[in-house]
Amino acid sequence: MFDPKVFFDLVDPNKNIIVAFSGGGDSSALLHFCYELNQQGLLQGHLSAIHINHSLSKHSDSWDDHCKIFCRERNIDYQSYVVNINIKKSGLESAARNARYKIFQEALQPNDQLLMAHHADDVAETILFRLFRGTGLDGLQGPMKKRPLGKGVILRPWLGYAKADLSQYLSVNNIEFITDDTNFDDHQDRNFIRNELLQRASSRWPNASLQIQQTAELVSKHKKVHDFLLDKQFGEKIKGSKLQRIFLLELEEDTCKEVIRYWIKANNVAMPNKKIIGEILKAFIYSNPSAKTQVHWSRADNDQKSAFLTFCDGDLVLNKK
Repeated sequence: MFDPKVFFDLVDPNKNIIVAFSGGGDSSALLHFCYELNQQGLLQGHLSAIHINHSLSKHSDSWDDHCKIFCRERNIDYQSYVVNINIKKSGLESAARNARYKIFQEALQPNDQLLMAHHADDVAETILFRLFRGTGLDGLQGPMKKRPLGKGVILRPWLGYAKADLSQYLSVNNIEFITDDTNFDDHQDRNFIRNELLQRASSRWPNASLQIQQTAELVSKHKKVHDFLLDKQFGEKIKGSKLQRIFLLELEEDTCKEVIRYWIKANNVAMPNKKIIGEILKAFIYSNPSAKTQVHWSRADNDQKSAFLTFCDGDLVLNKK
């Protein structure tokens, strides 16, 4: 059902594998699959699971207990962390994600691979959510199959599989898992997309989620080439926290916008939306900026630092808040 060869094209069997384990169906399928590989002697590194107890549900502790028993029955080492979510500065989902990833980053050691059970339906849900809210090219990229985190790496080996594949695996192997009833509350945007829109789309186009995931992967590849060519063409001119205005004035408008976006992204702050990019061009390119000229922006979920541009000695200067 799941091809071990495809799995090992991404996952190194000689390094430690830690599965992010919520107890839900997706992560239960992934952890059980890794357990089977381990039983077959195909994993040389250490297999373990990590659970984050967000303390957001009255069932949180019982879910933690379920995960602990699931691992004990299979002789899988289990780590559990309790986090307190602060939603004052960002939304609940973003705050929970930030708390979760902070624990992951601190827990990972060299040679550790953190496996996450994201699949094609997750990608499709995210892409549609971003489209409906409004997004640029960056937002049309799906989650990366591999990226560094702390001293280790995050891997998503199942992005090429649909939710139905995971459900079938759970059924065939009679795997018990947790069902979070909040996932059926369609007042939440993501739940509505998952439970209503994607369900209806899949009834008409059975491979809808996989097609969206493949498009997102294609966008990601094109974006990688796009960024490489920008860097190759403009090199040192778009590095650091300062950008020469005289250099930007020589560029065609669309190229100028892309250079500014690339420069801001390289500085690891929140990306400005289309409206803010327009304000930046108006303030710094089409007008004569002064030391008092500023353009500010931020992300509603506070996932990245807010920032603002100022002008000094002929340079646009990027400032983090």
